[in-house]
Amino acid sequence: MGKIVRAAARPVVTILITLAIGAVMIINAGESPAKAYGILFYGAFGTGIGILNTLAKATPLIFTGLAAALADIVGVFNIGVEGQLYLGALAAAVVGVYAGGLPAGLLIPLCILAAMLVSVLWAMIPGYLNYKLKINIFIMFFMMNNMAALFTEYLANGPFKGNITEAATDKVDKAARLYRFSVYSDLNAGFLIAIALVAVLWFVLKKTRTGYEWYALGKNRTFSEYIGLHAGKKALCVLAVSAMISGLAGAEQVLGTMGRFYANFSNDLGFTGISIGLLAANNPIGVLIFAIFFGALNSGGILMAAGTNVPGDLIEVLQSLMILMVSADFVIRKWKPKAVKKEGK
Repeated sequence: MGKIVRAAARPVVTILITLAIGAVMIINAGESPAKAYGILFYGAFGTGIGILNTLAKATPLIFTGLAAALADIVGVFNIGVEGQLYLGALAAAVVGVYAGGLPAGLLIPLCILAAMLVSVLWAMIPGYLNYKLKINIFIMFFMMNNMAALFTEYLANGPFKGNITEAATDKVDKAARLYRFSVYSDLNAGFLIAIALVAVLWFVLKKTRTGYEWYALGKNRTFSEYIGLHAGKKALCVLAVSAMISGLAGAEQVLGTMGRFYANFSNDLGFTGISIGLLAANNPIGVLIFAIFFGALNSGGILMAAGTNVPGDLIEVLQSLMILMVSADFVIRKWKPKAVKKEGK
């Protein structure tokens, strides 16, 4: 229990400091921070529907945050989460449309498996090229994000185009839809899957030999090779798991929220997830906390902008502030050992 509390303390402190800095900006806008934050958090947590909407917006961020965090643990910066999410979402939609007629107990797992498989295949292109030819994986991922968005848009506007004017597929079969907790909210069973995934990854990372090996791989690949971990292959396997989680995020959006694939639907869910993974220092519990906080900002920010003179852009500013704080924390932690060494000389 103590370890869980310590894991939760870091993100909570970061959030509190960010809100304090945001309060200064709110005062500068001529509003009361207490009033603005009161409206924001009332919109996010003050009603049952508000809570459901907050958790709904947090759900895809939990998946993408976990995907980014897991890859980063072994030293792979999976900036391709966004592209993997797109491919996974389209795969889930195609199976949900063309395999209609199957029972829900078979169709939903089939859609999810298709999403994860396609996302893994997409991620393995840069992953394998990096493993075999040492081509820069960061650049490949960055380029393939745009390729994924354009490719899925073409497919949604061509071979798999649905019966609406937008670039989108048909609606998936009703049997493929994830259970929704309310007709007034997008929150669906995907949230429960996300919570279960947080628990599983926390246990694997903190309580198993596999987790220790992953951390060792991220800290020092040369040492990992020395003790027989086959660093390159193991990093490739972890990247595959990361891509599966990204595909799961896309499947949740299609099967639980949208009901069909829309081109360019993401609104940077992948990149936001990467930021959340960094903010959480790759800790699954931290990912959960930050994802819910970002969900609260997006859910309650609309009401805050409508009820005060504070511009809606403040939400993006607060999110950027948290990222800057993590960057500063990273620099300080890197600088501290050097300072201690100098003092010892």
